[in-house]
Amino acid sequence: MTKYPTALFCIVFLGSTSALSQELHCDVTINIEQIPSASRDYLRDFEQRVEEYLNTYRWTNEDLGGERIECTMNIFFLTAGDDRYSAQAFIGSARPVYHGEDKTERETIILRLLDERWEFDFSPNKPLYHDDFQFDPLADFLDFYAYLIIGFDLETYTEFSGAPYFQKALNICNQAAGTSVSQDWQAQSVNYSRFSMADELTNLMYQPLRNAFHKYHFDGMDLLSTDPVKGLNAMLSAIQAIADVRQKQNPRSLLVKVFFDTKYQEIAEAFLRYPDRSVYRRLSEADPNHQTTYQEFSLR
Repeated sequence: MTKYPTALFCIVFLGSTSALSQELHCDVTINIEQIPSASRDYLRDFEQRVEEYLNTYRWTNEDLGGERIECTMNIFFLTAGDDRYSAQAFIGSARPVYHGEDKTERETIILRLLDERWEFDFSPNKPLYHDDFQFDPLADFLDFYAYLIIGFDLETYTEFSGAPYFQKALNICNQAAGTSVSQDWQAQSVNYSRFSMADELTNLMYQPLRNAFHKYHFDGMDLLSTDPVKGLNAMLSAIQAIADVRQKQNPRSLLVKVFFDTKYQEIAEAFLRYPDRSVYRRLSEADPNHQTTYQEFSLR
């Protein structure tokens, strides 16, 4: 595949998108050990139907050159009764690291999220389909994370290119207001909420963070194999810019937390190649929640 930024993204304005391939290659797994055995049989096709829904729908008009975004969704069912379920879901995505214009076998993790509150209805006989105008707690949960995965992936290649998809994610949160599951979609005093995530991604105040997110990957990770010092310096500059958002604008920024929770291990390993070991002190100051890891790597 030609690396996205060389020609930017081609948005195809056609009545049909049949010539374009789907964007996602999502591996879906479910865990039903916690729910009663009588309810498990109703979920026998759930994994397959969710996987097909995510992987066969055309989420955008972007031309990704035939490539798909590799992602995972691990769903842990907590309760079940009368076609009503509660669950937690882990969502992850990754993309290749590049050497010039060529993909390498290495990957960089883009997104790692644990959503702990998801309630929805599911019946084996009820079709699962995409509807931009009718809110559904099951389908719109999947839509929300499809748009987040796509938006984050695009922004690693071209700055701010995920904006339309982050806005779609926020629109879903707003649609959920007034429904029976609105509490799962609104801002709450917990570690994570869908609304807070989408709200920060569409707030102009966080554009410096999104710009740094792009530079971390495109000017940093993708340069490590050809000019490692330059790549690491770009990553360090991006890390500091992301930390500045927390220090100067919002100490509770969810985006900052998600970035460092996703990236800290990768960051610690990458900077083993940096010529100055004191860099780990700077990393600890930028990301104090993972300073133990940085301290351990500083001694290697």
